[in-house]
Formats: sequence, C-alpha cells, structure tokens
Amino acid sequence: MLKQPVIITCAITGHRTTRAIAPVPLTPEEQSQSAREAVKDGAAIIHLHVRGDNGEESLDPERYYEAIYKLRQIVPTPILEITPRGTDRLAQGSIKFERGNLVKISAAMWGDRPELKPEMCALNLSSRNIDEKTIILNPPHDIRDQIERIYGLGLIPRCDVYDIGDIRVALGLLEKGILKAPLHFLLILGSYSGIGATAENLEYMVQQLPAQSHWTALGSGSRYNYAIAERAILLGGHIRTGFEDETYISKGQKARSNAELVAKFTMLCEELGHQISTPAQARHILGLTQQPEQKLAAII
Repeated sequence: MLKQPVIITCAITGHRTTRAIAPVPLTPEEQSQSAREAVKDGAAIIHLHVRGDNGEESLDPERYYEAIYKLRQIVPTPILEITPRGTDRLAQGSIKFERGNLVKISAAMWGDRPELKPEMCALNLSSRNIDEKTIILNPPHDIRDQIERIYGLGLIPRCDVYDIGDIRVALGLLEKGILKAPLHFLLILGSYSGIGATAENLEYMVQQLPAQSHWTALGSGSRYNYAIAERAILLGGHIRTGFEDETYISKGQKARSNAELVAKFTMLCEELGHQISTPAQARHILGLTQQPEQKLAAII
C-alpha cells in the first residue's frame, strides 16, 4: 500500500520572530527568496505573515499585496496560506492583546487579482494566554464573520487548534453549517496554555477530528517540533516548520535559513519511508483547485 506523501508547510516569517532571534525574512524580496529556497528543499505550502519597512508586523492590505505579488512572481508553485492574526495597537498597559482575526480578509490583500489569490487562510478559534504578558482574543462573532469572508473570497480556512476545546468549537461550527467539510486543521502542541507536546496527546487530538479531515501537526518551538513531526508522519498527517515556529536546527545550533529547517524535515520523511509532497500533489491531496498555467505565466 502506497503511503500518502507528506505535505510540509513552511511559516517563513511569523509576526513575533525578530532578527535578534533568527535571520528571519522581513521584506517582500527577502520573503520571496526564502520561500523559493524552502520550496526547493521540500515545502509545498508557504504560511505568510507580513512586516512593514521597519520590521514590525503589518496589518496593511497593501503590504500583503506587495509580499504576495513578489512571492508569486519568484516562486509561483506553492500553496499560499495567509494569516489575519495581529497585535491590537489600540491596547494600552503592560498586557499585549493579539486578535486572531484582526485583519479582515479582503481581495485588496492580493490586489483583487485572481492569479495572485491565496488558496488558504489561517483561522483562530479561541481566546487564550499566549505567554505571561500576551492574550489572544477571538470573540465568536469575529470568528463567524471571518469564516464568511474566507469562503466568500474562495479561500479555505485552516483551523488553528491549541487544545481539545478548539476542536469542539470547530465541530460546533461544522454542525451549524458555518464551517464546511472537509475541515483543515493545524494541531499545535506545547504552547504556553495549550495541550502538552506528547505523542499521546497528538494521537488523542487526531482521534477527535471529523472523518476525512486534513491535518498538520506542530510542536511549539524547537524543543518539541521534531518529535511531534515524527509522530505526525507515522500517524498519516502533515508537518510544519519555519522561523515562525522554531529557530534551532539542533541543540545549541541556530538554523541559518528556513530552507535548512525544511531540509531537516524532508530528511525525516525519507528516513521514515515517506515521500514529500510537491505543491501539485498537495493541491490534489487537500482538494484545492489547481492554478491555471496561464494565470501563473501572467505573474512571471
């Protein structure tokens, strides 16, 4: 029996990783080059946050457009997954407030150009403590409104799951017809207030998912991600890496690039007897519409 190829997602930038921590790509030019290198070494999905000229996270649709245009121009083949998560600049005091759906997804983010449109969008489902000084807020009405925008624009939501309760929220939205099957999940283990990063917890989470769901597992930080990736592959799931999630290639050694992190996961797949998915295979596995060649050619 042939094993399903493993889809590797690379979160190339994130909204919190700084240059003091890792050589994270910040400008659209840097992001496109980093994405190209990551795809060359095995990534099929690029998860995209954008930054401003000052390196700080950006919520500006124009900046998304700049980054998406440049990325599609340099490396048009991978699935592109954007994220609406960001920091609420209006919040005051010592506590930082993030909102999982702060950026209202709109066609302006890809210049209303169909050939540039991303295929997927991250979707936060709950409010929780991110660290001792950061809270992420996701009121139910914001979640429902964002889901409506995502589907209305022809994108697929990918549900961020930090604990079993998040899966229950997704199941409730599915039952009400707000989310549509098959569901796509990112199972995040080992975060500050989420489920612990153990093989047993990952297996339990997978058991709670609806039939025919697509899922990727992520261990929060370099301490956990390799072990979680290994277990995810054995369970038939997909994996994610990149400077948003981890910055060390091995104990005490910082990664030099996103591509180096991806290459490590590619090698893991091969050691476990699994092929890595190409972008075209990933689109087929996930049921996404293939980008017409003429549209891709129009970008280049």
